Amino acid sequence: MKKKEAKTSIEKALDLIETLKNVDDLGVTELSNILNLNKNNVFRLLATLETKGLVEQDEETGHYKLGMKFLYLEHAYLKSLHFLQKAKPFLRKLRNKTGETVYLSILHKDEIVYVYAEESNRSVLVHPRIAKRYSAKTTAAGKALKKAEKKEDYPFEIDEAKTEEEVIEVATVIKDEWKHPIAALSILAPISRLNKEKAEKEVKKILLNTAKEISENLKS
Repeated sequence: MKKKEAKTSIEKALDLIETLKNVDDLGVTELSNILNLNKNNVFRLLATLETKGLVEQDEETGHYKLGMKFLYLEHAYLKSLHFLQKAKPFLRKLRNKTGETVYLSILHKDEIVYVYAEESNRSVLVHPRIAKRYSAKTTAAGKALKKAEKKEDYPFEIDEAKTEEEVIEVATVIKDEWKHPIAALSILAPISRLNKEKAEKEVKKILLNTAKEISENLKS
């Protein structure tokens, strides 16, 4: 039987970062148990990441969390999405028209990653999805991008409580100047405010028109 190869230091560091992303404010012992590494190894990883600003230690508790450097990395990544700046005014307009949270997301393998949002101003909100990954098979955003890749023009997809209970997502796609789907445009809301019937009757046309407007704007 082939032995399982030991993880490299980089892989261990990435596992540590992923752990702190999911559960912040952890001590060395907790991280050691979660990552199945000895404490000395965890200490070395934390020290390296801390010097790079990727991890910060609380002076009172001694626990660790992700560092401010990730804000710069996030900004750099969003800046690399050249279509985002042109899309933002349309996203805000769509949010104002519908009163619900508007998302942009991209496809990565078989998962959807939500990269930008214009949050609803209403008191009851859905859980934020920024930087989170979800299956492309169940999310409306993922299904819309998958269909658009198969040359369907501007598909309209609905995910009613499959990905998240009591939450509905309606989505279509944004296309670049070559008519390739580059991102999903979606609206998320509590089902108590937006059900499937209302989405079909009142939101579908607004969403599709916004997606087409953004796509046209990207040509200029």
